[in-house]
Amino acid sequence: MQRPGRRSSSFSWFKKLFGIEQPQSPDLEPSPQPTKPSHPGEGQTTLDINNPTMLKQLNEAKRYRAIIETASHQYGLQPSVICGMGSRESHWGLGLTPPSPNGRGDFARRRPRGDRRTPEPPDGPGYGRGLMQIDYDWHEFARTGRWYAPKENIMYACTVLNKARTFFRNKRVRLSDQQMLQAMIAAYNGGATATLRAIQAGQDIDANTTGRDYSRDVLNRSGWFRLHGWR
Repeated sequence: MQRPGRRSSSFSWFKKLFGIEQPQSPDLEPSPQPTKPSHPGEGQTTLDINNPTMLKQLNEAKRYRAIIETASHQYGLQPSVICGMGSRESHWGLGLTPPSPNGRGDFARRRPRGDRRTPEPPDGPGYGRGLMQIDYDWHEFARTGRWYAPKENIMYACTVLNKARTFFRNKRVRLSDQQMLQAMIAAYNGGATATLRAIQAGQDIDANTTGRDYSRDVLNRSGWFRLHGWR
């Protein structure tokens, strides 16, 4: 995912999350290699309904269904969208080390950034934390919170999406419901300010995301989960 996080005040936390363009942190590459839908819509997917890789992820996501549905109601997000994000970020834990909710991803070394001052995280390698891959450098939650607990991890990710929605509304960006959803998802990965700049420049919403396809890929996966009853 992408950044935020400072301890000083809610304003500085919000400014850091949405006021500074965030550098990219690599997330897991998708295992299935679908054709990218140019205009992903609700319930649309290019993934086969019996895609074996996605079926494995579905079985994992079912373990957290109650949490996902609670987060969906609390933050006004479709369960399928949360499922699509968990699929992209960690394959619902299957792509992490170890393959579990308390696993980590993003092991490529990088210079200190955000609130990190040490060469590597003092608690061990892996910048992406948990099912929704909360980034160690940019999120206080990933350093001191219960990021390894599925409920806390999923709920935290949804707060980031919700803050992105508030950011775009406050900026009075003219977006359709579908474009707003894409912008929120893109901001989760590439930062809200960078996403806003792409929109204002007439660029693709995913111009500043990993692989330049983050929101499209998440919605493609989301459509697949909808086919399996996640509404």
